[in-house]
Amino acid sequence: KAPIPGTLGRICPRPCEDQCRRTRVEKPIAICNMKRFASDMEIEKYGEIRLPSPAPATGKKVAIIGAGPAGMTAAYYLRQAGHNVTVFEKNSKSGGMLRYGIPFYRLPDKTLALEMGAIEKTGVKVKYGVEIGKDIDVKSLEKDYDALMIAIGAQGASSMRIEGEDTEGVYAGIEYLGKVARGENPPVGSKVLVVGGGNTAIDASRTSLRAGADVTILYRRTRAEMPASDFEIEEAEEEGVKIDYLVAPVSITRNGKILKVKCIRMAQGEPDASGRRRPVPVEGSEFEIEADTVIGAIGQRVL
Repeated sequence: KAPIPGTLGRICPRPCEDQCRRTRVEKPIAICNMKRFASDMEIEKYGEIRLPSPAPATGKKVAIIGAGPAGMTAAYYLRQAGHNVTVFEKNSKSGGMLRYGIPFYRLPDKTLALEMGAIEKTGVKVKYGVEIGKDIDVKSLEKDYDALMIAIGAQGASSMRIEGEDTEGVYAGIEYLGKVARGENPPVGSKVLVVGGGNTAIDASRTSLRAGADVTILYRRTRAEMPASDFEIEEAEEEGVKIDYLVAPVSITRNGKILKVKCIRMAQGEPDASGRRRPVPVEGSEFEIEADTVIGAIGQRVL
């Protein structure tokens, strides 16, 4: 049994459905929605997620760094095999980027709590508030456990590499979403600019919209090259998010309470290594936009 079907059924971009062999007959099997339905019906009937009991104990001990989707899923399957599993998590709750990178309107806290809690109920131990390299070192884990898995995720934001991106009022996309998930809800003002074209940019824009802001996404390529899922883009636009294509920020300065974002128009050049046409700056096309908050969401990296 998959340990987090309710989560997958809500946020998976379901690329398998695009390639489903059933499309040769009629429509792809809606596996994503089926997982969500099965999970929701189980909770409605039993009030909880019921996972299978583990196999007899093997006497083996496994340490996992990170209680995100990879770490907790691995912990579940290792526990099912009868191993003793301990997960070390620096945050106060499990879920990783599912919790701190995906808004609750897409993935409710209740769903995460039930599914992560069910994994712990199988006997997986999670030690919260423990940061590797600070509270405990890897060498001690290697000594005390038979196996060690590192599942820390890509929680670092890629730099926009522009002047002024460290100005007050400028956030990284995952930084902003993390603050909202923790209940900090940083004020974004009435005008927000989001830089980027991926799902994090869409999530940040729709979250800002829910905070009462007028939101515009700046993307340096065209709609055809946007890496965000089509349905995510469509839903964002339907809610009122505006998208300015072929635009890239050059610098950010603060004038009192207002951020001034200098931008430049882009043209499409030859395809790059990703197969997408490379954006090329248009000389003399600079212009300026004012905003209360700027959110950069151009990628993530492993810290």
